[in-house]
Amino acid sequence: MTAVETTAIADFFDEDLAPLVRRMADRPRAEGGGDDSREIRAMVWEGLVGLGALRASDTVRLAEKLGSVLYQGPLLDTLTARELLRDHDLGQAPVALAVAAEPWADQDGAISARRAFVGFAAEVDHFVVGGVDDIAGLRLALVRAGHPSITMRRYEETSRGEAYEVEFAGTPVAAWAGSSPEWEAALAGARVRQAAYLVGLAQAALDHAVDHAKTRRQFGQPIGKFQGLAFRLSELSMHIDATRLLVHDRDAAAHAAANLAAASDLARTVTTRTMQIHGAAGMRSDNDAQLYYRRAAAESVRLGTPSRLRRESWGPR
Repeated sequence: MTAVETTAIADFFDEDLAPLVRRMADRPRAEGGGDDSREIRAMVWEGLVGLGALRASDTVRLAEKLGSVLYQGPLLDTLTARELLRDHDLGQAPVALAVAAEPWADQDGAISARRAFVGFAAEVDHFVVGGVDDIAGLRLALVRAGHPSITMRRYEETSRGEAYEVEFAGTPVAAWAGSSPEWEAALAGARVRQAAYLVGLAQAALDHAVDHAKTRRQFGQPIGKFQGLAFRLSELSMHIDATRLLVHDRDAAAHAAANLAAASDLARTVTTRTMQIHGAAGMRSDNDAQLYYRRAAAESVRLGTPSRLRRESWGPR
């Protein structure tokens, strides 16, 4: 993003909106989400689109900002879909990725497949669905959401987010979105953005821990004055800065799997330490420490587990 774009997005997530955005990521089990939640999500999407997020020149910096406020929504998936469909006018429509290296049925311009852990499926206009066949390998199709052949079920999992199992049963294809090489290139960009998101999340979690260390007092002084804790916080800050340099490197896409693995480990480590520093208070529903911890658990495996990513980065053996 340009300096102007960065400032505009940062100003958008001001001290009044940022806490609401963080809580968008916290939908209790078996709840469908109230009107307030839906309105906030719609407002955030419209605000980001209005500020040019879909046209951002530096989507990596944008992703880091989104991570810092625990943004939950289809923007990052939409950016990847637009890279895959450069010749197709998506307008300002949100898109979810439903891609897996698994078989699917493709007959008469319609596809049938079941895809797990599709993010934000209930609030998008399109899906990019991927599947493999014996002839062409991985293929990608754009389908419109809302078709009666599409059914979905929200997962009840630890992160309490917006992940769904989606089934496509003879869903018409609106456009073909690409093949294996195009997906690999788009996936590399998506992984770099996801790594940046995790860096932003880790930084926000660390800032939350530092604020607590400044105000929580023991033995007549803030706990941040104790060397053991101060050194631990400094070490975490160093690791965040180092990972940020990797993610923002001009050749980051060439090492996307390794960078995302590093950022995933970072986010899990920092959020775990944040929980430890807060103690039992960090587990309370009104404390953001548990939010950072739960979101890190989900976001750190969204585009591959760290162990799988490392195996990919090593290449053929």
